Formats: sequence, C-alpha cells, structure tokens
Amino acid sequence: MKVLLTGFEPFGKYKENSSWAVAEKVTACGVVDAEVIAMRLPVSFAGVGAVLRKAVEEYSPNVVIMLGQAAGIDYIKLERIAINMMDATIADNNGYIPDEEPIYADGTAALFTNVDIKKMRRAIEELGIPVKVSNSAGLYVCNRTYYEALRLCNERPGMKALFVHLPLYEGQPSAAEEQPTMPLDDMLKAVWGITTSICQRRK
Repeated sequence: MKVLLTGFEPFGKYKENSSWAVAEKVTACGVVDAEVIAMRLPVSFAGVGAVLRKAVEEYSPNVVIMLGQAAGIDYIKLERIAINMMDATIADNNGYIPDEEPIYADGTAALFTNVDIKKMRRAIEELGIPVKVSNSAGLYVCNRTYYEALRLCNERPGMKALFVHLPLYEGQPSAAEEQPTMPLDDMLKAVWGITTSICQRRK
C-alpha cells in the first residue's frame, strides 16, 4: 500500500499550518503495512492542481489523503464533496482572488469521495476525538485540491481520495487566543486512524 499524504504551506496571517504539522508527524510515526509519502502543497489556485497531479503520476499511490487547516473549528471535518468552482475573499499565496470561476470548464459540477466516509467518522469517534462529516469543503484552495484528486480517481480506477480539515493546533503561535484549537496529538491520532482504516480495508 502506498499513501500520498498532503498538507499545505503557511498562508494569510498564519505562519504555521496545522495540516503540514500533522502530515509530517504521521509520516514520522509510520503506518502498518503502508508506505506514507508526505508532500507540502502550495496555497495556489493556479499551481496546486499540477503539483498534485505530478505527485500522483510519480508515486502512483493507492490512497491520497489531503489535509487542510480550518480556523474556527474544534473537531475533525471529513469532506464528502468537491465543487467545480473557485471563489475567495482572501488572496492565495500568489495574490489571486477568483470570483466564481470553474476549475474545469468542461468538468462535472461536483465530485464525491470514494472513501466510506461514515466508517472513517466511526473510526475517529472510537478514539474519543470530535469529528463531523461535511458536505462543503469551501471554495478556496482546499476544494480546488480535492476536486483535482477526485478527478484523478476517475482517471485511475482503484485510487481512493479523501480531504480532511483540521483545526488550529493547541499552542499554534499564530493562532489568536479566542480561536478554538485541538491538541496536535489528537489530530495525529485521527489522521493516523483514517490512514490505517483505509489501508486495512484495501488489503
């Protein structure tokens, strides 16, 4: 089993990104019977799709698990759907702010994960970690990345993909005092649990 696990570089006012902090830790811990490859993605509407596609072509993963930071939540958020649209109120790291633009002019309006998302939710619940299933990954770079991954799944039968939004981590230096956080170890356990569950079910 080969797993491509992605997180994002810092963006906006955040000098750290919880998604990359967790991706690095999961890779360091390892997953039983699986090779985990961590990759840090750019917060770029124009660039992220090509970077992800190149990685999938290079590594041919069985599973792609993408992590993103979502300030304002205090639970793990499992994303079910990616929408064929880019829209933002803040610029990406290239200074770009899309205004209701399609990702692909000829693309399907929405794509759904091919991972059993409710089983993933139960796996996290069993660890005692707060988790919810979400039907909107937003319209920022996270959604752009997810759409690309699910499109690749349609091109590469057998590949699985799931996007997971994470809170800010407890003690994250650039987090404001009033923002909700989660212990980094809990996020690590949740993502490790998701990765292990998907890999076990594909044996």
